[in-house]
Amino acid sequence: MKGKIAYIPAGHQIEFHEYDVPAPPAGGLVASVTQTNVCGSEVHMWKGEFGRRGIMPGHEMSGRIHALGAGVSADFAGTPVREGDRIAPVYYTVCNRCVNCVAGNHAACIAKTLGARHPDEPPHFTATFATHYVIKPGQNFYKVPDNVPDAVASAANCAMSQVYWSLDRGRLAYGETVVVLGAGGLGLHAMAIAKARGARVIAVDSFDLRLKQARRFGADETVDMREYPDAESREKRVRELCHGWPDMVLEVAGVPDAFLEAMRMVRIGGRVIEVGNISNALTVTIPPSMVTFKSLEVIGVATYPPHYLKKSLDFLATHIDRYPYRELCDATFPLARAAEALDRSERREITRAGLLPQEG
Repeated sequence: MKGKIAYIPAGHQIEFHEYDVPAPPAGGLVASVTQTNVCGSEVHMWKGEFGRRGIMPGHEMSGRIHALGAGVSADFAGTPVREGDRIAPVYYTVCNRCVNCVAGNHAACIAKTLGARHPDEPPHFTATFATHYVIKPGQNFYKVPDNVPDAVASAANCAMSQVYWSLDRGRLAYGETVVVLGAGGLGLHAMAIAKARGARVIAVDSFDLRLKQARRFGADETVDMREYPDAESREKRVRELCHGWPDMVLEVAGVPDAFLEAMRMVRIGGRVIEVGNISNALTVTIPPSMVTFKSLEVIGVATYPPHYLKKSLDFLATHIDRYPYRELCDATFPLARAAEALDRSERREITRAGLLPQEG
């Protein structure tokens, strides 16, 4: 059986490679990708902001077990699995041995391993803009709950799991106020989780669709950047809505100036969670005295402890009818039209684009 996988050799370029689908490794499996999403990371790849020597896009996915490797009979929560079952995998492996893993912060694993640099490297299918995906031994995967559709489950890894971990890292408590800078996929998931745990949620964005979705995903208030076009006016508006200052600001817009704005906006002694900025090429000047005199806690979050994918799938199963998760992926494309999906995502014409590799 042949399969296809995408590769971005340079900004705004994509090509597809075809290989034989490999046999599953012992202790692992091969999945057929049913849906994979365009996350913010893929938009950065598409724009050429990292992976300048070429990069394989895709890490959010849901799929079905195509073939089980020797010794695999259950997922990483102990739930029995068989060929044909729907699953969601964590897109990396952690070592469980480094100082961070031993301390419980597997998200900061020093020896974390991702996929290959180029699809020519066996087993070829190590990113998810593909028809198939190889799950290695020791790579967490979980069976998808029956009431969670593939289109919803695909976003649990990484968008939902990463902001779930972010809110826990920031110790968001019942009754606190969190401002979410950016109402894309990451932001909407964060709003739903924050609202479900009893926080007051304020969303900041500049697109009608995103602001509308923010309300539906739990935002108590929204701030339209077109109405408040500079950082000073937005800070003033947030303070009016808070009747004071927010306890936490979560930056998921992926804009360097938003990081500076988050530090200005949060209360003295507050917490800033930085998730969105992942490109080394994008910078901003920060006055260190702001951190000092405001006694700020600044927490950077990349990825999440692998078991948070299970927590996210369970959250989705419980809240699938509370929030409009089925509408979060608002445009789907066959894998062959990945460039169009990436272009429209870059222009923010859609909230979340999904690719359907088994179609077209």
